[in-house]
Amino acid sequence: MPLNTFIFIGPEGPSPLEQWVLGARLAATADLVAQLSACSEVAKIIIATPLPELKARYADWPVTWDFDSESETFHFGGRLAQLTAAYISPAFAYFGAGCAPLLAQTQIQPALAETLATKAPFSITNNLLSSDWLISNCAAEIQARIERLGRDNMLAPVLKYEANLDVRALPASAATRADIDTPADLFALAHHPHLPQHLRAYLDENPAPEKMQANWQAARRLLAMPGSRITLIGRVSAAALSFLEARTRCWTRVFSEERGMTASGRQAQGNVHSLVARHLRNIGPTNFFAELAEMTDLVIFDTRVILASMNLWPSAADRYASDAGQPELIADEFLRALTQAAMNAPMPVLLGGHGVVTGDVYALLEAGLKRANG
Repeated sequence: MPLNTFIFIGPEGPSPLEQWVLGARLAATADLVAQLSACSEVAKIIIATPLPELKARYADWPVTWDFDSESETFHFGGRLAQLTAAYISPAFAYFGAGCAPLLAQTQIQPALAETLATKAPFSITNNLLSSDWLISNCAAEIQARIERLGRDNMLAPVLKYEANLDVRALPASAATRADIDTPADLFALAHHPHLPQHLRAYLDENPAPEKMQANWQAARRLLAMPGSRITLIGRVSAAALSFLEARTRCWTRVFSEERGMTASGRQAQGNVHSLVARHLRNIGPTNFFAELAEMTDLVIFDTRVILASMNLWPSAADRYASDAGQPELIADEFLRALTQAAMNAPMPVLLGGHGVVTGDVYALLEAGLKRANG
């Protein structure tokens, strides 16, 4: 018996960058729907969203639409539990919109088949510490832990480390780690050779803002240049660092802090700490990047750790404007100053969220390797 698949499509704000990211997520969802509908392991594809206007816009999608309640506050765990109870199948798959833009059908289908064939509690995900998608036969365990699942990132760690169930992650790569979460992710994906049809068409018709393009182009050149000095700041994983060091001849400097801060609940509890943030605050953004310029040719910077450690969380519009290198659009004083200093820095600085030091690194390197190999 095949399984049901749930794709969550959330809203975005009205700013041009927020709408650009939402459009990319919808394009990636169109690609995912096409892949899933070709899998015999999939019974139904259910789109869960608070956006009823999408049903008419995407009337050609072979999906069931299930709209969020207008009278209830959205809670991820509660919504997923509700859906798994309403659409019963021996297993299920969950995807967030845009969470797997490079995941191929040749990777999805075996994961679906393995989960369906496994009798014991079992799940497959992209990241054990912070999941973006999950294929699982553990609906009952999720329904028993609704309160622990405030975000989708918590699915895999809660099932593995709290419920002590068998959860396996696919090997780290751009396909498993890339996620359309911020504008930075689209800068990284734009030149990937395996970008699927609908997302490729969307980015061709709606190209990335030019202001930050030069920094990403410089990053591609520097990563391909032997002896370049590369600095990564934020939630850098050992897997991403190993991938970088194995595929380049660059010298790397890493300031890795607060991995899992969202999935663990530390951010929500105000319990994020960053030595980098303390130093940055002490000397100011301009001096911070001036110091970095003495020791590096490229900075790849997950700014969310800095913001969370300072108990700052500017609006999505502000965060996206920072990622796109547009300080003039940022209302938050600190983030505006940080972004301006980054854009004025002597070396290219890439700004973003978690993805900029994970999936985006894989995407940059894979695109560079493809060009190098012809």
